[in-house]
Amino acid sequence: MRACSLLVPALAFLMALAHGAQTPSRLSVIVLDENGVAVPFARVTLQLPQPSLALRCETGISGVCEFPHVPEGPRQLRVDKEGYYSATSSIDPTGSHEVEVTLNHLKEIKETVDVHESPPVIEGSQTESQERLTGIDVINIPYPSSHDYRNVLNYIPMTIVDPYAQVHVAGSQTYQTVTELDGLNVTQPSNGQLLLHVSTDAFRLIRVEPSRYSAEFGKGSGGVILLETGIGDDHYRFIATDFIPSWQNKKGWKFDQFNPRLTLSGPILKGKIWFFDALDGSYQNEIVTELPDGQNQDVVSRLGNLAKIQANLTSRNILTTSFNLNQYHDQHAGLSAQNPQASTPAVGQPAYQGGIKDQHYFARGTLFEVGFGFNRYDLNQISRGVDPFFISPETAVGSYYLTAHTRADRWQAKSNLYLRPREWHGRHDLKVGIDLDRLRYDADYLRNPISYLREGQPVGDCLAVTPSPCSRYSVFPGAPALTQHNAELSGYVQDRWLLTPRLLLEAGLRYDWDQLDRHSRLSPRLAATWVLDDSGNTKLSAGFGVFYDATAIFLIARPRAGTRIDYFFDQDGSPLGGPVLSSFTADLQSLQSPRILNESVALEHKLPAEIYLKMEYIRKRGIHGFVYDLTDPSLTNATFALSNARQDHYDGLQISGRHAFGNGHMVAASYVRSRARTNQVLDFNIDNPQFSRQLPGPYPWDTPNRFLSYGLLPLVKGFDLAYSTEIHTGVPFNVVNDQQRLVGLPASRRFPTWFTLNTHVEKRFHALGYYWAIRGGFNNVTGRKNWIYVNNDINSPDFLTYSVYNGRAFTGRIRFLGRK
Repeated sequence: MRACSLLVPALAFLMALAHGAQTPSRLSVIVLDENGVAVPFARVTLQLPQPSLALRCETGISGVCEFPHVPEGPRQLRVDKEGYYSATSSIDPTGSHEVEVTLNHLKEIKETVDVHESPPVIEGSQTESQERLTGIDVINIPYPSSHDYRNVLNYIPMTIVDPYAQVHVAGSQTYQTVTELDGLNVTQPSNGQLLLHVSTDAFRLIRVEPSRYSAEFGKGSGGVILLETGIGDDHYRFIATDFIPSWQNKKGWKFDQFNPRLTLSGPILKGKIWFFDALDGSYQNEIVTELPDGQNQDVVSRLGNLAKIQANLTSRNILTTSFNLNQYHDQHAGLSAQNPQASTPAVGQPAYQGGIKDQHYFARGTLFEVGFGFNRYDLNQISRGVDPFFISPETAVGSYYLTAHTRADRWQAKSNLYLRPREWHGRHDLKVGIDLDRLRYDADYLRNPISYLREGQPVGDCLAVTPSPCSRYSVFPGAPALTQHNAELSGYVQDRWLLTPRLLLEAGLRYDWDQLDRHSRLSPRLAATWVLDDSGNTKLSAGFGVFYDATAIFLIARPRAGTRIDYFFDQDGSPLGGPVLSSFTADLQSLQSPRILNESVALEHKLPAEIYLKMEYIRKRGIHGFVYDLTDPSLTNATFALSNARQDHYDGLQISGRHAFGNGHMVAASYVRSRARTNQVLDFNIDNPQFSRQLPGPYPWDTPNRFLSYGLLPLVKGFDLAYSTEIHTGVPFNVVNDQQRLVGLPASRRFPTWFTLNTHVEKRFHALGYYWAIRGGFNNVTGRKNWIYVNNDINSPDFLTYSVYNGRAFTGRIRFLGRK
């Protein structure tokens, strides 16, 4: 017993010594944002007592990263991610082996003085080809019609916004790009257009990915546009923008526009439930100076609201709901010198988007999320009278020929499962997901005849008068209302394989099927990123993938949209043969699914003076594209059949640079040399009067040379200079004759080179206990005439006469930013 009494204290003493000798220990870091949502891909640096020794790791999808062997002693922790403020803290060596860090999103007004933006870095964990604009960029970049976020997308390299506010990513058609709002698909279900409206003050981040994007994203070979909006936190916030209307001097002083925006956010239950509401409106008085007074104004109005609520049911279960609605009305859509008020329709476009998403974090890094979404887009286009509609080589006369009522909606259910990381020859982050969609399209069209007048001929009945004053007369036999349904099923699996700390391989496989196409489509994807140096200042990325588009309902439904009968007349007014019936047919079962191979390679390098340089080449080759073409070359019976004959080619080389000065000041510039062509460029439909066989040519948004730059630069005494500029080759257009037949090759002419420079000066200040920002400046400060329309009728004396441009315009903005 005496021996045992000596042995027990000895063993206790040895165990204490052994415990103290265990210098390496595990440290787990959990990174969350201010709403308790995990922050993936955050950079975590652990500074050890030795000044030259630091450990680094990156958070996974659940916001967790681990240091498996950490020496004992005082330690300093720093967490960074672009778009957030940096977070630093000291780690107690005797404390817990699990540390939770909060990263706060960047805001216009800093709440504390000692916070700093996370510096930009070259992200070794990013394989995607990606361009991004933060919510602050969206607010700071000066551009015309800044109440519509789609216009700022034009300042993203390889992204073109056409005059109709439709977006073309890396040479693609709009319907080939998928747009998601907070993780749910909001692309117009029938025609694939981007018609979503959200207040520009609501955005937290906009990302555009034209290549190497994950197998999670399908139904779009052109790329994906990911829109992320904000949410409230534990502080009540109130921001108001553009609450003072403006005036314009066009044939005298007249009301110009009023684009107010109001954003409210804050807690419903602090630390648990938050709300966010972004209300915006627009009232614009557009004046066409070439038209007579009293007939030269078009009023366009819109009212929208995005409402969101996030509830943290538990620390591991987060529920988010949202609803966005918009009411849009254009009194005289398409008003121009060639289209006076009486010949324009009134257009209304109500739209609705709703969504709910639930995220649950499990132990050891597993995340399961499920979401449900609904969106609906209506179109009500109404002619202003019943007068016959005439088109001369110079202008239109009478009441617009087309009245249309359409509705397109989508019901969506999707889920993603992010499995906990696995170790096997490196770390594997595996995720799988499914997506179920139900789509419906309803359309009802009423078309009246169109008379195409010969040059110098008076208005008259094309068939009753001899010789006829017309070169062509089109009538549209009635078409019954149509309804088209579609169901889509998708699934994917994706593995992010970190072979070494500097080499990342991402492989994925996607499956798509839909009710209309009925073909099983497999899309393999492979991308890799290699950080070339230990400092992380140079990165090489490359990848390829097979991509499919969603089956375009507007193409499939075209045979049921109606037919057209055309009568043609020569230059003397005598008939040219008999009437020509134009109709459309589509047999999907005999066609293959359109497919595009997307390949790209990119090099990123950090230059001295914190300048980040990027060079990227993207190559896309599409085969089996859907297109309508004539089956009868003689044109005696114009039957257009849907075929797989289209082949698309895109090549784009991008060189871009970016430098951040701090305090939100930055400058960015890019040059893109590109080529977007197809062997079947014409889009035949009942409302397109062009007659021709399919021919090759560039797409209408092809811009071989394009330079972009924008920035926010400090001036003096707290003033800032915001600027943006764009220079690009003019876009192409077709030449036709007075019968609307194509003359020469498609896109045989181009608009003049486009150049615009927008410069604004802004001052932020504190007054009456609140923060304010006041801005004034000029859009298109040089006054260059960047034409939008052209007379392309070779038989018109006004052939190649350009019209409608946005001249130099002074614009002001006042923002009420509230308190800190």
